[in-house]
Amino acid sequence: MSQNLQNKQNIKRVILLLISAILLSSCEKEIEFKGEQIDPKLVINSIVEPGQPVKAYISKSIFFLDNDSNMQAPDDVVATLYVNGNRIGELTRQPDTVWTGYEYVDMDSVKPIYKIVPAFVSGYCPNEGDVVKITASANGFDDVEGFTSPVPNAVTWSLGDCQTKLWEVSFEEYEGDTIWTIMGQLELTVEIADPNPGQTDYFKIHLENGGYSHHDSGNSFYISTSYDDPVFGANVTDNDYINIDFQSRPEGVFTDMLFDGRSYQIKLPLYLYFTLWEDFDEDFFQISVSLQHLSKEYYYYLNTCEQGSEIDQFFAEPVQTYTNVNGGYGIVAAHTVDTVWMELPLYSSVTRDVLP
Repeated sequence: MSQNLQNKQNIKRVILLLISAILLSSCEKEIEFKGEQIDPKLVINSIVEPGQPVKAYISKSIFFLDNDSNMQAPDDVVATLYVNGNRIGELTRQPDTVWTGYEYVDMDSVKPIYKIVPAFVSGYCPNEGDVVKITASANGFDDVEGFTSPVPNAVTWSLGDCQTKLWEVSFEEYEGDTIWTIMGQLELTVEIADPNPGQTDYFKIHLENGGYSHHDSGNSFYISTSYDDPVFGANVTDNDYINIDFQSRPEGVFTDMLFDGRSYQIKLPLYLYFTLWEDFDEDFFQISVSLQHLSKEYYYYLNTCEQGSEIDQFFAEPVQTYTNVNGGYGIVAAHTVDTVWMELPLYSSVTRDVLP
């Protein structure tokens, strides 16, 4: 009996090895593309904020099989701004510096990466409730236009006390320097009042730390949060990290479905990790919390970006990124932003008492 069982197990092992060899073997096959070639279209990306000059990034799309990766807008693009149906005027083309991420220099430091891109700017600052439209045209391209729903109004909200749940401090000596490591777990409370009872409102919580400017000195600050409060629903990943490209991966996006006409307290756990050399500034231990009231098209855009980035759903249907630019691609949306900077209680309760 045991010999038969051993034989069966050996056969299973052989079968598994054969399957693994087939799956892991390198194979290559050319597949002829039989779809329709899509001509380049104009792309408008603009997020409008009340009280701030209107800025739009206009480019051109490229076909995914095209060898030319240049997405810069044609030189003859004409962009025009309309507010509440009234023509305000043409937007002026000018270079703008855009942050694209960080480059690691070594284990202890990173440097920001920027690129110069053309932007189209107007000196006009819209107000809450305005409907903003941006049009663009260029020779050889279809005319395009995109417009916002009414620019959202301000929101009444506040930060509660940041409660310390756990912290640990350790240090080591390295080449004559003292390196401190601080790990902490906090709970942040954000209370928000529904700004428009009886209608659907859309929001985003954005967190950012103040520590990356100190990377060149060897100090580092890493922080994450879990969006598991019921208000966030199922559209946000379990663990989003601070200081990433938030335009392509939303952070804390939600609606007022659970608290229409009322106030609601959102609990956000914060997980902190500091590496400090002997010199550091007090503002290194600060984070900003921004509450953004989104227009509906901005909310739809962020959610489709999130759903389309789920790399572990191999057999899921492709998710088309939401666009409200007629004749082309992109997003023309609006939000209001209110930001509060806060000092982490770790600084007062740990570093002042423990660090030299």
